[in-house]
Amino acid sequence: MDEKKEQAPAEHAVSPGVAEQLEQIKKVVPDTSQRLFDFLVDNLKAIAIGCGVLILAVAVYAGVNQWRGRQAAKAADALGVILIEKTEPKARVAALESFLKDAPGSLRPTVLLELAAAAMIGQEYAKAATAWAELEGSSSADMQVIAGVGHAKSLLMQGKAPEALALLQALKAKSSEPYAMPITRQIAVAAEQAGNDKVALEAYSELAEKAEGAGKPYFEFKVNQLKSKS
Repeated sequence: MDEKKEQAPAEHAVSPGVAEQLEQIKKVVPDTSQRLFDFLVDNLKAIAIGCGVLILAVAVYAGVNQWRGRQAAKAADALGVILIEKTEPKARVAALESFLKDAPGSLRPTVLLELAAAAMIGQEYAKAATAWAELEGSSSADMQVIAGVGHAKSLLMQGKAPEALALLQALKAKSSEPYAMPITRQIAVAAEQAGNDKVALEAYSELAEKAEGAGKPYFEFKVNQLKSKS
């Protein structure tokens, strides 16, 4: 009876060979999958028949991550080739649009920025606006401001000043103080183009009050100019 009790644990023990394989697999498994690895090891003792399947599962998981890494590296190389070879703006836009369809998520913001910039230079403002609009959904506050101002400029170039003005006013309302002046400058321009002298005067007045350096006289001139129109 005692012998059986002593032998019972051995029925579910992991063989030295399997344990060694698991340790080897553990070395290539990313830290983020540690809980998965621990789960498999803990349950291996109770699933003697399926131990080979469990080892394969961990190996495949590690292999998929390595494959994704290689694919991301290849995609980055392909993007680099586009940026080097496609110097003509419209050709670059076309190549980036094609690349964007299958671009890895990690590269998408970079591709969109390049696409927006190339489209602006190539005067394809509608395409630029689409790229900027997607970038406005970024979790980065800095990117939101950059994309918002870029989007507004692309709208202005399409003759959509009222839309640009509305976008900029909303952007200023939610942006932090360091961005207030740059956005206000864009609001002043958009308001003038939209024929909204009241908002333009408010913007230029704020700029004239807070600006320093060479730009201040220009803002004061614009204030006087708009006041004389009212």
